[in-house]
Amino acid sequence: MSKGMMTMGVATIGLTLASAANAGFSGNGAGGSIPDSGTGVFTSDIVVGASGSLADITVSLNDLTHTWAGDLVATIEHVDTGSSITLFDRIGKTNATSGFGSSSDFDGDYSFNDAFTGDLWAAAASNPIPGGEYRTTGGLSGAATSLLAIFGGEDISGTWRLTIEDFAGGDTGALESWTLTLVPVPAPAAVALLGLGGLCGRRRRRA
Repeated sequence: MSKGMMTMGVATIGLTLASAANAGFSGNGAGGSIPDSGTGVFTSDIVVGASGSLADITVSLNDLTHTWAGDLVATIEHVDTGSSITLFDRIGKTNATSGFGSSSDFDGDYSFNDAFTGDLWAAAASNPIPGGEYRTTGGLSGAATSLLAIFGGEDISGTWRLTIEDFAGGDTGALESWTLTLVPVPAPAAVALLGLGGLCGRRRRRA
């Protein structure tokens, strides 16, 4: 009996340590008002203490409200590395020197991940733009971009900054909060511990 208990204990410890080694990170950043064009820029930081090579990232804008969505550019930056990408860039604006972009409003929760298939430019045909899960997009065409092409493989630790800037006057808005979820590549130690747990389990069944 004691041998069986000891074997199960080793497997459990292995699984627990493996989970801790690949815990990743999820946290919320402060929201606030989005200043009108020429009066300031909204920024909010999340500091990540966990570490690991980035395998997946989700950025969620919680209760984003703003009239005339085509005014806004939202950017996520990993300050420690200088890497950055726009979540969206003046939706509906197709000319670099003229035009104002989509007149539809933001009014909901908007999440961004490479695996999501939502097209924010297409969704802007509705007013307000429906909350949901979307791909990140660049400016002038709405072509899908990739968070992992920019951040993949970087250490997740450090300061992550959300910036939202209004590029046309007359409309304002706010963000309640934002959520950053980072998933690291499983560490070699975690893989080894999981293997040890499975080996112990097999030995227990054969005893």
